[in-house]
Amino acid sequence: MNTTVHTRRRAPKKRTLVPPDLLPVSPDSLADLIAHLLATGDVHAGMRLKPVRDLAVLFGLDKVKICAGLDELVRRGLLSKRHGSGTFVRSVPRPRIGDAEPAAAAVISAADILAPRAYATSRRKPPSAARKLVFQFWTADKTAGPVQNSIVAGIREVLEPDGHSLQECFARSDAGGLCDRALLDKRLSKEPADGYFVFGDLEQFAEEQFEATGKLWISFGFSGPLRHHPGMIMDCLEAAGRGVQALLDGGCRRVAMLGVQHAKRKDNLFEDFQYTTALREAGLHDYHEVRLVKGEGGEVRKAISELLDGPASPDGLYVADDTLLAPLASELARRGLKPGKDIALVTYWNEGFKTIGKTDWSRMEISPRRFGQTLARSLLAGTQSVRTSLASYRILAEWRPGGTHFAPSRRQIVHDDCSSTRRTMKARA
Repeated sequence: MNTTVHTRRRAPKKRTLVPPDLLPVSPDSLADLIAHLLATGDVHAGMRLKPVRDLAVLFGLDKVKICAGLDELVRRGLLSKRHGSGTFVRSVPRPRIGDAEPAAAAVISAADILAPRAYATSRRKPPSAARKLVFQFWTADKTAGPVQNSIVAGIREVLEPDGHSLQECFARSDAGGLCDRALLDKRLSKEPADGYFVFGDLEQFAEEQFEATGKLWISFGFSGPLRHHPGMIMDCLEAAGRGVQALLDGGCRRVAMLGVQHAKRKDNLFEDFQYTTALREAGLHDYHEVRLVKGEGGEVRKAISELLDGPASPDGLYVADDTLLAPLASELARRGLKPGKDIALVTYWNEGFKTIGKTDWSRMEISPRRFGQTLARSLLAGTQSVRTSLASYRILAEWRPGGTHFAPSRRQIVHDDCSSTRRTMKARA
């Protein structure tokens, strides 16, 4: 015979009721009240709120209305919910000047809605002043140029004053080639970090490896487009478009582009296409010459000869890399051409680049050091927050008008005794 045993459940423990001097909180004002308490209390990102059942007793509302109020704050970006863990402060709002203080704030403080200190932070808690973070700067190339060194210096300027550190790492094997994914996995697991800066094309090769660490990472480089999110670029191509426009505003009608030749053919094709597009979008539909060269003087001289000694020479040049400026200035001086008088010129310019001669170059200027600072602040803020996704950025160059972006008003072609022709450009008296 089956016997069913009925057990009597123990009555739940009676909770403390709402304080008698506390006015009932309306469901519509609950989210604003909690936001006010977070803004005016001793609260930081990562702290956890009390369970919904405790908040329901505190505010005199049922749990459904409490959840609705918390969901509203989640939509505002102030709170985040983690299944099985609770509700956490994602960002602390600023006090709103001029707003009347809610009546309930007179008897309820931020401490009343937060869990006890021992349970107040999430498992992914933001670092305290005593916890120093370690970041890694990953690149595939051990040979760092001045731009990369300036970026690293900017990152250190943000991290090191607060005691955080930066390690420079190279995705190279002992044989000198690019390490395979298994070796990179081993290195990342052997020396873990709190976040990663990934430079150049490495993010495409090792995206899975960095994602597997479970830590935030941000890729960065030059030109575009962004190949990984989050990512940050110094937008050289956007600078080219504005630089060409400055030449057109200076009176040019035929503008040529001089850029650096890359080791990879696909990168050259990409830049050639983008530069040509920049010229066309600026209004040069019938004239767009692009030359990609190495930095040697012979390569630059050959490119200038092809441009200036051709059937239709340009009256303006956009130099897409400041490393080409020295050999270009030397070649123009050899030809007797003065930038800004005989030919217009705008150059891309990295802040701190050693100036050439006494010429006041018109330039699209960018600061790799400030770029590094922006990278560091973005990754540091994301690492110190709770469940935060980083955004992607484009860093733009600043227009610095010098005296070289003005076109000559008149041309004169002079033939010498050699088979080649030499063009000189003279300004109208």
